Amino acid sequence: MFRCLLRLLPVMTLLLLVPAPASAQEPTPDAAKADAEVREAVRRYDAALRRADVAAVDSFWAAEYTFVNPRGEVLTRAARAANLRAGRTAFDSLSHASEEEQIRTYGNGDVAVHTALLTLSARYSGQAQRGRYRAVVVWVRRDGRWQQVASQLTQVLVP
Repeated sequence: MFRCLLRLLPVMTLLLLVPAPASAQEPTPDAAKADAEVREAVRRYDAALRRADVAAVDSFWAAEYTFVNPRGEVLTRAARAANLRAGRTAFDSLSHASEEEQIRTYGNGDVAVHTALLTLSARYSGQAQRGRYRAVVVWVRRDGRWQQVASQLTQVLVP
């Protein structure tokens, strides 16, 4: 056992000495462009939600889209669209706390994770929801446009 550890020691030492990739202090032009595109997609998506524009909202969801609503229910794209059409999902108000918003891009810039603090008054699946919520949305760029593949809302219970 001790001999095995001794053989691993040089490898572990080397790993400690090799510098880790530096995190970029400033976003690359591609990351900055993706960030701006996702922010614009979020703005258009929120506007479509407020208008209850089912066709516009549905175009932001990928075919495999999954939503975890504030009650922990898992909904498909089809279920969310049906809720919007029937008025079981509707927004009276929806606003972002800009200081809490983050967009991080991954890979070649075609995947982004958007986190936000939202204040909303809405119905999800016919149940009233009001208050502050943390949102996590995974966006993927396909065919030159951004679509959501997954999102989740969690109510913030701490003041």
